Amino acid sequence: MKIDRSYIKLFLTDSMLMLAGSILCALAINGFLRPHHLLSGGMSGTSLVIYYTWSKIPFALLYLLLSIPVFIFGFFVVGRRFILFSVWAALINASMFQFVHPQLDIPDRLLCALIGGALSGTGVALILRTNGTSSGTEIISIILNKFYSINISLTNLLINTAVMIAASFFLSFDKILYSFIFVTMNSIAMNMVFKGLSKRKAVMIISKRWSEILDELNRVRRIGVTILNAKGGYTGTDEPILYSVAKNNQLNVIREATMRLDPTAFVVIMETTEIISEASVGNQPPWMNKIGANGAGGKPVPPK
Repeated sequence: MKIDRSYIKLFLTDSMLMLAGSILCALAINGFLRPHHLLSGGMSGTSLVIYYTWSKIPFALLYLLLSIPVFIFGFFVVGRRFILFSVWAALINASMFQFVHPQLDIPDRLLCALIGGALSGTGVALILRTNGTSSGTEIISIILNKFYSINISLTNLLINTAVMIAASFFLSFDKILYSFIFVTMNSIAMNMVFKGLSKRKAVMIISKRWSEILDELNRVRRIGVTILNAKGGYTGTDEPILYSVAKNNQLNVIREATMRLDPTAFVVIMETTEIISEASVGNQPPWMNKIGANGAGGKPVPPK
């Protein structure tokens, strides 16, 4: 049987990202949360609630046991490949929870909540760049969105809120507040890192030698460019504008090519907050691919 090398490369690349992300998540929970009996969100937070009240079962095993029903249901609803990658990510995550136990002596709970949230958010963002997810929360979000068109952000908020409410019966109020700080910091860091990994900038170029710049970028540099028809407000003459949405590592190429061909060119580089297109769907996390790029009620992509 011939083995597809592209799948091997995909599996190895995803595994490395899962490992790096899981180590960060384990550092956050074992090094900053558990010493102070604080909580995270989602499936790991639920596991922590049970672990704090009944610690006969190891935390890593609890995390896996709670994830099994979600993975089984998701196998039939979401898609086989996505769930298999997610199971693999969960196994790596649980292994890191079991073996990564940094001995940190940080008495300040607020500092632990902030640093732990930043580490956990970064780790989750790395895992979300793969073809699976280590958390059953995202799988639950996919299922609810698919059948009831419930927004993913709302689902995560409701799950985290439910975890905190349940924990309020077992933990003191100040620990719940510190846990909310952790969850908030986790969300901020996750969004910053995840969007930063796929960040693009919009570039507009106004030049008399626009056709030469267009040829250089399109044919030589292989950078997609769109021509916008415009008219000078003062001169009234037609002034074509070159427009491109480029990756960060392409910006220097665009600058160099433009300034070399026309030192008097006018170049504007702008931040982009979100890019939605058929081509951009592949850059979304897997659970976004399943429900559409808008994240709420999009048409599901048939799972492979």
